[in-house]
Amino acid sequence: MKIAIKGKLAAVAAISVSAMVLSGCGGSPSSSGSGSATSGEVNLIAYSGVWQDQYTAAVIEPFKAKYPDIKINFSSKRSSAEMLSALQGQKSNPATDVAIMDNSVSTTGNKQGLFDKVDQAAVPNLANVPEKFRDKDGYGPVAMLDAVGLLYDTTTFPQAPDSWKVLWDPAYAGKINVNAPPSLLGLSLTAITAKMEGEDYTKSIDKAVAKLKEMAPGVQTFAPNPDEYQNVITGQTVLGLGQNARGQFYSDQSNKKMGVTFPKEGTVYQINTVNLVKAAPHSAAAKTFMNYALSPEAQTAFAKALFYAPSVTNAELPADVKSRVVPTDGSLNIIPLDVDFLSSARDKWTDTWKREIITK
Repeated sequence: MKIAIKGKLAAVAAISVSAMVLSGCGGSPSSSGSGSATSGEVNLIAYSGVWQDQYTAAVIEPFKAKYPDIKINFSSKRSSAEMLSALQGQKSNPATDVAIMDNSVSTTGNKQGLFDKVDQAAVPNLANVPEKFRDKDGYGPVAMLDAVGLLYDTTTFPQAPDSWKVLWDPAYAGKINVNAPPSLLGLSLTAITAKMEGEDYTKSIDKAVAKLKEMAPGVQTFAPNPDEYQNVITGQTVLGLGQNARGQFYSDQSNKKMGVTFPKEGTVYQINTVNLVKAAPHSAAAKTFMNYALSPEAQTAFAKALFYAPSVTNAELPADVKSRVVPTDGSLNIIPLDVDFLSSARDKWTDTWKREIITK
């Protein structure tokens, strides 16, 4: 299956983590830019919460045994939209080196001149990223893949629901959480609903909006708190939207109190790219970090930790992990998201949700 680089939108305090970076397989990154490829620091902006915890343990911490002279300063944000806003504010004087974010948002950053192109000479492990996971213009490649899933309470549903239509079932009114746009989950549900209604979302979402308005009175919250996973685990809701990777992780953490499934009508990929900030203050060390992030050891470790599918061809996953990460072999019914369109329509769709769908 050919997968274009398409997909998601996912504020908390910044923290610092001492860490090291090692060039992965395929040679050593070039040492262009200020500083050294083997010493200094890298200012990384990426997701907060469990993502940060697991990425630190699986990827950043192993640097300590290999590259003790590079420090990683981790600035965490809840969503890619928040990351983009922070980077826009730094554009004239960048303080960030690397950003890991949803590709529907990084595409906007590419267009706005926030990111630099990367090549194999600077990031040798790019050789192991297949063409379908590379940006056609040479910007940051895919670093990991996931997909939007339906979260469900396993007591209420001993068998996983097989259709998104369960969100409209009056039997569960008041027991549903839906993340509204600009969250990628809400944007994804818009595209999924459009497909269910036989509508091309790049032309119109009128039918999808009408259908989502029918669902809205049954939604307990459009801004799950503390989050969409804990709402289901604690019994506050019995259905919700979430990401497969985190859903798998929290399913284990909750002793299977919550499940995650892909309904038959299809779902959308959530794809994260790793991006080099334009005029990054520590460009050489940043490329070393990017190279390690694309190494088979880093990709495999993070898949084991948080169930994201690797983007490189030379990562080998144990069978029990491979069965739980999102498949990229064509076996999953995927609704393609036009990333260029979505980046231009995000604000309009968000406004439409606020005016027409969210009723409380």
